[in-house]
Amino acid sequence: MHKRLLVILLSVMLSGLSMVQAVELTQQQKQQMLADTQSHDDAQRIVALALSDQSDKANFDLLRIKQPQQEVVRFLAIKSIAENHPQYTSDLAVFVDSQRKVPSSLTLVEQGDGFRFSSPAFAYQQLAQRLMDDWDLNEQEMNFYIAVENGKLNLRTWLTENPELTSPRERLLIENVVKLSEDGMSFLAQQVTTNNVVSWLPSTEVMVAIASASHSPELYNILWKMKTNSAVNRELERLGADGSEFSIQQLILASSNPSLNKRSLQLLAKYAPTSQPAEDFLVSKMNNRNDAQVISTSIQEYGYSSWFKQWVIEHPELFNH
Repeated sequence: MHKRLLVILLSVMLSGLSMVQAVELTQQQKQQMLADTQSHDDAQRIVALALSDQSDKANFDLLRIKQPQQEVVRFLAIKSIAENHPQYTSDLAVFVDSQRKVPSSLTLVEQGDGFRFSSPAFAYQQLAQRLMDDWDLNEQEMNFYIAVENGKLNLRTWLTENPELTSPRERLLIENVVKLSEDGMSFLAQQVTTNNVVSWLPSTEVMVAIASASHSPELYNILWKMKTNSAVNRELERLGADGSEFSIQQLILASSNPSLNKRSLQLLAKYAPTSQPAEDFLVSKMNNRNDAQVISTSIQEYGYSSWFKQWVIEHPELFNH
């Protein structure tokens, strides 16, 4: 089911929960409900979804369970998540936060001589709040996560509507973008790549953060054409240290920027003996005298002298001009 449709359905289903009448339980009734094996099975299914960045599906499936079993499953699911001590992602945080806000309809009543005490039968709200506290999530972070994961954050407006908030919001995004789900990162990246780049682009720091987290070739394509600064240089170094096929391809593309060409070639030289795309690209650059000098020096500085000698024999045409 499409994520946006799920969000709409969830809002409708959640609004109905506020109208549920409170039901009183005894301690014995509570224990009987907790012993139900179907509730445990349902809870583990919900947990598996929530821990795999499918919070919208987890929420939807949870809300389809009839009351009062739904409340038991919600408690067992949040309890299981807390016991797993997971590193939070924005998707998981949104799920836990949504459970924290669901009103309890089952009340545990204890009576004695001259007193009557009632409390939520299944304290999922407290468990969820404790998880949020353990993750040290503040309101700004949660609002950011919820807006992104629900597809409601307009990146340009959010970053530009108030100049005094631009810098703190940029920091918020840069520090938390890696916590977003794949859908969340894609949602942000598409707002940059599908817009008219002449009219607006985020700062290079924001571009680097989203590009490195999303691995969006389209974003990198724009980034390498932007004015070079320390953020771009750091990203180039990170890609050079990574050495994956994707990173090597980005180093190749970055070399088209005159400000990044020399360092890109130096970093690519490290992978000349082990990456065919890197070697083929470096061969194509050897016709330029300056590039050839950078490449030759770099390969030997990496300790590939023997390999370089064999390379000269295999490509004599590159060294005879």
